Amino acid sequence: MFARRTAWDLTPTELAERVACRRAEGRLVVDGVDTNPGRCGILRPGEILREGLDRLARDPRALRYEPDPRGDLDVREALAGLYADTGRSLGADRSILTAGTSEAYAHLFRLLADPGDRIHLPSPGYGLFAHLAELEGLEVASYPLREPGPGRGARWRLDLDALAADLDERSRVIVTIDPHNPTGSFVDPADLASLASIAEERGLALITDEVFTDYATEGHARPGPSELGDAGPLRFVLSGASKVLGLPQIKVAWIGVEGPPALRNDALARLEFVADAFLSVSPLAASLMPFLLAHRDEIQTEIRARLSANRAALAGRVAAWEGVELLPAEAGWHAILRVRRPAPAAPDRPRSLDEEAFVLALLDRTGVLVHPGGLYDLEPRDRSGRPCKHLVLSLLIEPDRLSRVADGLEPLLAETSAGLDAPSLRASDEPSV
Repeated sequence: MFARRTAWDLTPTELAERVACRRAEGRLVVDGVDTNPGRCGILRPGEILREGLDRLARDPRALRYEPDPRGDLDVREALAGLYADTGRSLGADRSILTAGTSEAYAHLFRLLADPGDRIHLPSPGYGLFAHLAELEGLEVASYPLREPGPGRGARWRLDLDALAADLDERSRVIVTIDPHNPTGSFVDPADLASLASIAEERGLALITDEVFTDYATEGHARPGPSELGDAGPLRFVLSGASKVLGLPQIKVAWIGVEGPPALRNDALARLEFVADAFLSVSPLAASLMPFLLAHRDEIQTEIRARLSANRAALAGRVAAWEGVELLPAEAGWHAILRVRRPAPAAPDRPRSLDEEAFVLALLDRTGVLVHPGGLYDLEPRDRSGRPCKHLVLSLLIEPDRLSRVADGLEPLLAETSAGLDAPSLRASDEPSV
């Protein structure tokens, strides 16, 4: 009865089931992966939204419905101004509004590929993109990111040789995340130039997801946008209110189109037709955007302060934990902890660390929830080939909650460094934090 494109295994993971069970029983869950600003004590977005809604309620234009398939012109002009401030030429005539970045991906996959065609996504990465592609009947291929070597800072590099070797006649789109999630690495300018050359030579389109661009860590800055202008391959830039304004409930995002004028204009005309078929962007939400964007700096100042303080606090805690490393990052809302394989232990003690077993033991013993690195396809070995595991945390949560997460992690990590395997970790009836 159902389409093959929806034939996923919908069985909840053991971690998801245990979290749901704890919550249903009223037991503590210290959510260490939450990235919803409204649930993390980020106040300024809500304050500005309330002011914007009050203004909207008194605006007679709110009673009219005059949809534009490309999205409200005032919003697109405001976005053009933001991009111009960063040296980008993305005028109001080069953008399309969507109801969130997921819809932006869906529109672009419909525009650029037919069922059975291939898109290429970076790995490690965020699994949602593959699901969106599969819903359009597309085949997903992954190209690897290579982690930084010693002394090379925080930047992960695209494995361009592996990508080029995997391209074939069904390849249509290459996706980059800049900065990447969850590694927090900007796309290296040399990689971007090579990627553009590959795409132009093979007639492929590039999609660049820039939702975390505004959140560079201290001492880092985005290397700079592409300087291809009207040259190079057809390129699409994605971002949205969810991260730029800390307001996921607004559900407004955008697609900017770059590249050779003929291709760019054709793409915009086709995207307009697709968008007109849905008209999914709420005019009321869109009408708030110019006011909200005008207060973007206030919102982002609060978010950046939270991210910076939490990263510093987490780094201080991790420094005292044997065998654990906070991976460097250039940007983003996440932190990755690398847990190296323990030193050889007594013969009767296993020394491996299983990510899934660890996060389950952490939840059972302390009520703390973190994500295993495998959820993002992080490799179980580091660049030198040494076995390791990864844990992914949110840096947006309240400092007190982050402290409770660290308190929960500390004893389990100590047992790990002592050579205990996660499945053997003792579970207690009550959380210790």
